[in-house]
Amino acid sequence: MRFLKIFGIAFVTGLSGAMMPGPMLALVIGQTFARGFMAVLAIVLGHALLELVLVVLLMSGLRAVLLRHRVRGAIGLVGGAVLVWMGLDMVQQASALSLELNSGGQAAMSWGSLIVGGAAVCAINPYFLGWWATIGAGGLAHVAPRSNGEYLTFFVGHELSDVVWYGLVGLVIVTSRHILHGAVYPALVFTCGIVILALAAWFVYTGLRFLLKEPDTTEDRDRAKPTA
Repeated sequence: MRFLKIFGIAFVTGLSGAMMPGPMLALVIGQTFARGFMAVLAIVLGHALLELVLVVLLMSGLRAVLLRHRVRGAIGLVGGAVLVWMGLDMVQQASALSLELNSGGQAAMSWGSLIVGGAAVCAINPYFLGWWATIGAGGLAHVAPRSNGEYLTFFVGHELSDVVWYGLVGLVIVTSRHILHGAVYPALVFTCGIVILALAAWFVYTGLRFLLKEPDTTEDRDRAKPTA
């Protein structure tokens, strides 16, 4: 049950970043036109490798820090506040959003370049680092992984959200690109925004709960030690 909880939080919060238009979406659309559906998998792989580095860092030195009550509470409030902003923005802007499915004149990239490009467009995107500093860290602080397996579950859940969304976009491009035109894409963004707002409320609630807890005990510090 705990693994399902970690997976679900990672998947839903991952969608909050994946579904909004940005440089990675533009790369996916352009290269799917140029190279076909397999370009999506190469780009997402590069993106996943970059995020794997971040998760490994969290599994090492930052693990103990994230398990402290005060830290978890503070990150929960900040992450919750960012999720409120993001959720409201998604709900308010949904009706005005459109998914422009055109190539943008991109030339076909090699498979190696697609993998590197998937990481590069995120590394240079301030939104990506901001997401991990607030929502990503907030999700990890809330679930407080106790083992490498739980960190892996969070990572897989997060990456699957990218695979599902960008895979859907790629599939639409190579089959029937009209599917996400009209009201469908705005409806998807609106629905995701509502889910994000619900998750934000939970982040804020649990953040406050951790801040009101007693200072960390020896047992809490012991839980911070890595396990297999």
